[in-house]
Parts: sequence; structure tokens; C-alpha cells
Amino acid sequence: MKKIILALLITIPLLSFGQKIKIKKGLITFDKKEVAKVDDDVRNFYKFSTLSGEKAFDVEFKGMSASNLEGFQWLEMTSADGHKTEIPYEVLMTSFSVTKLIIKLLSDKYELISSDGIDMAKVSEFFAVEREKLSDKYAKAVVSAKADEAERQKTVGRYNPFVKDDGTILFGGSRGTKIAGRVTYSQNTYTVKDLDGITIGTAKGCSTCTDVDAKTYTDEEFKFDYGSRTMMTGRFSRSFAQIFVEELLGRGYQLQHEAKAYKAKLHKERVKVAKENSINLYGVAGTVTDEDGETYKGTVYAIFEKLELDPSQQQSDYAEMNSIDKFGKFVSVKYMNDKNRPRTKKFSARNNVKFCADDEGVEKCFMGMKTKGNALKKLSNASNFGFDNSYFYEIIYENKGHMVLSKPGEEDTYVLKFSDKKEGFMVDGRKNDKISEKLAKYIFDCKSLAEDVENGEFDLSNLDNLKLIVDEYCKS
Repeated sequence: MKKIILALLITIPLLSFGQKIKIKKGLITFDKKEVAKVDDDVRNFYKFSTLSGEKAFDVEFKGMSASNLEGFQWLEMTSADGHKTEIPYEVLMTSFSVTKLIIKLLSDKYELISSDGIDMAKVSEFFAVEREKLSDKYAKAVVSAKADEAERQKTVGRYNPFVKDDGTILFGGSRGTKIAGRVTYSQNTYTVKDLDGITIGTAKGCSTCTDVDAKTYTDEEFKFDYGSRTMMTGRFSRSFAQIFVEELLGRGYQLQHEAKAYKAKLHKERVKVAKENSINLYGVAGTVTDEDGETYKGTVYAIFEKLELDPSQQQSDYAEMNSIDKFGKFVSVKYMNDKNRPRTKKFSARNNVKFCADDEGVEKCFMGMKTKGNALKKLSNASNFGFDNSYFYEIIYENKGHMVLSKPGEEDTYVLKFSDKKEGFMVDGRKNDKISEKLAKYIFDCKSLAEDVENGEFDLSNLDNLKLIVDEYCKS
């Protein structure tokens, strides 16, 4: 417990306080003014009284340890009539005198003692307040900590690890033959790796401190302290390595090949979440109709965007198309052929393919096509060695074969497709007058509508206006 008190004192900077507290022969003075009396002859027990000798209250310092790094301290206060309450022990000044620290706490935070003496009215109010029973709370924490420690020791005993002088970790004691990993040391840091070479944990300390900071591959951080045994010596210590390995095993890190399996599972979960959050279609019910009108019914796969995973994770296994030009260009369908045998076919958007798929209970239909009006996109494709400007676009409005479509993953990017034109026309974030001019040329054979578009009568960033253009094109 002394160790915890000293640690608190060391971390508190020297401050300038309003009052200078002194205790001489049981007499308490604030800035040389006598304010109260205290009897601290019995260790950890303090009897406070007024200058006239009237008993005010007793204070008992209490503490218990949960581990070599975790402890609890509090004050049990007893009034003159025997009423008890408990408050946290807090250090509000720099001093090696626990009596002064308690006086400072009772004065500054609870205002029981001032330069005018002990305020008995404040004392009555203080004991009238219902407070949490800290002794019960801390006792439960200690019992829990000890139970956890017992469980950790049980786990360690099950593996019975032994670290050899060369850092090799064996299971089964010093005569064990099962290798589980290896410990290395460099620059005041111990590193434990498993059989796959994956770092399970690191422990960093120094030559003047006994507590060590550890971190594992799951980002768990913890401290441990075994006195001089955990002080860094500038060279590999088998004793320290043994302690660190036991700490890791006690916390559930099994070494061997566990980390690889854990990371694979974590990656699989990340992929699952990424798929759920993406606009891609993975194995959903649907149909694909090719340019000859033949329809394939089965399970549809369409990749419109790359999965957003953790940057440190590999994605190539899950996003087969890494080139920016490949997304949104293909659809695959798994189906049963006429002989009731499973087959898979892949279709390209450039072949005027249409497919529909069930996306969480909503049927969405897409059409593959080339588009006009997007020269910058063509340049972007070319720079990525992709010269095919065909994509699958989602049909969001249709009237007599004329359609308004949207590009998956690109908000406010639309395509106008008319049944008498092979290519669609892209409407994106460019200035309205530039798009209007090009669109008017695209629909030049619908003279009246083309003139209205060229004259800027339609705000092409408005979806309703795009639907209106489709409706009026139908009437021409």
C-alpha cells in the first residue's frame, strides 16, 4: 500500500497552496493560525477535535490490494455519536505526511476544517449525506480480481510453459517437446512470436522501473509488475521472458497457430460487414437476359465497387477485379441447364445485357450500355488501360421503352436511354449548360424537345426533370 501512496505523490507536481498546514504536538495550524487538534498516535487512525477539546470525528485510513499494480484506498469517517460514512482517499497536495494529506482533503473538498477551525455544522451536514459503501465495492473488486488471477494461473498450469535460454517457448515444462513460439529481446522490448512468425505481444520497460507496458496483436494493452524481476537489464532475461509468456497465456493467448486462425476469422467478419455495407450483389436470386433474348434464372453476382476493408487487410481474394475499369461491367449467374446441371455464365455490359436481382426483398433491374456525354470518363478509363465505356446502370424510371437509369455507387449520376438509340446519354455533375448543349444534339431528331433543352428550360440535376424529358420524348 505504501508503494501506491508514493506513486501518487511522485506524479503530483509541486503547487503553490493558499494555506500552509503544520502539525506540532497534535495541534493543527493553517498559516501559523491554530485551527484544530488531531491525535495520530495510532497508525492509520486519526482523532480530530476542536481547539476546545470537543470531539469532532475520527478518520481511519483503509486500503486493500487487488494485484501488484491495482489497489484501493479510502477513509472511514466516524462522527462523535458513532455514525459512519466512507469517502475516497484523494491526494490534493505534495506531502509525505498522510495526516497532512487527510487534513487537506477534509479542508478543501469537504470544508470541514477552515482557518476558523472545525465547522461543526458542516460536520453534521457531512454525516447526514448517504454515500456508497466503498469497502463493499472494493472488496467485490478484489474478490473478482483474485478469481481472475486464479483462473489465469489455472490456464498457465494447463500449458505449463517453459522458456529456454535461446527464447524458444515449450509447452509441458522444461522437458516438454511441443514448441509454441519464441521470445526475442531488443531495445528494452520483449517480443513473443508464434509458430507462424506472427507477433503475439510486446512488452516494453526500462532499467529503472518495475512496471511493464504490454500490447497484443488484438490491441489489448495491460501492465504487469513483479518488482526487480521485471526491470530491463540490457540483455535477454529468461526469467522475464517466462513471466511475459505466462501473462499472455493467462490472458487467453495460446500461441502456436492461434493468431493466424484469429486473423482469418476477423478478416472473414470484416468481409461480411463490408459486403453488407456495399452496393454489390453477392449470390442473390435473379435473372439475366442476353442480347438474343435468352433468359437465365438463378443466383446473380454483380460487383459495382471494391470492398472497404481495413487497409492492413488483403482484399485481392475477395475483390477479384482490382482495376477501376472493371467494376460495374460484368454480371455472373449460376443456374441449372436443361439437363439440370449447375452452370455459371459471365456477361459483359457492352453486349446489351439486362439483369434483375432481388436486393433485400426489392427487385432491381439493370441494363448494360455505352454512354455518350462523358468524355472525361472515357479519358479516365483509358488512363487505367480500360477502353470499354460500357457499364450496368440501374433502371429507376421507364416509359414505353425510354428510361432514366442511375449508376450504382455514384450519387447524382444518371443516364437517359431512348429505345431508338443504341447508346445512353450520361448526366452527371458537370455544369448544366454544357450538358444541355450535348443532350440537345443527342436528341436532335426530337426538334421541339431539343430546343427546350438547349435553351436551358430543364435543370438536368433534377431527377423529375429527367423523367419529364423521357415522357416528352415519347410524345414526339
